Amino acid sequence: MNNMFKCLILIATCLIMPAVYADQTDPELEQLFSELGSSDNGYEADVIADRIWTIWLQSSDQSTNELMEQAMTEVGRGNLAEGRDIFIQVTKRSPDFAEGWNKLATVNYMMGDIEESLINIEETLKREPRHFGSISGRGLCYIKLSRWQSALIEFKAALDIHPWLLDAKRNLKILEENLKNQAI
Repeated sequence: MNNMFKCLILIATCLIMPAVYADQTDPELEQLFSELGSSDNGYEADVIADRIWTIWLQSSDQSTNELMEQAMTEVGRGNLAEGRDIFIQVTKRSPDFAEGWNKLATVNYMMGDIEESLINIEETLKREPRHFGSISGRGLCYIKLSRWQSALIEFKAALDIHPWLLDAKRNLKILEENLKNQAI
């Protein structure tokens, strides 16, 4: 088979079966993060961030996606322990899926298990270092642990990635004011 024919088969295959990407491996994320960092207003940034979250939430494994939906439903109903158990299943089934770790970190934080939340955040950031939600969440954990300077650093880091992240802006402002008042 000549090379030209092989190329045509490859191109036809790509057109028929587009590549399936999901979560933090999606090549669209590079462009989205670039746009997010240079966005001119909060509305534009929110639209971009929503697209990033949509990508992050989709695993390439359908069973993982179903487990994620179940877990989020349980958490939404206030069944935190049940949701956490399902997120643990997600991380075991798809250990490279960053958003599974992030959601587990969030539930652990909500349940008051700050140390476990920090461990889950580290797992998230190993897989997606630009996860502004996890970085901001680490700042919240540091606030709970009264590690003010560390929290300040985390909120600044989250804002370096997503300059319009309102909760991080708000928390940073409060921390800066409180630290300034303590210095007086």
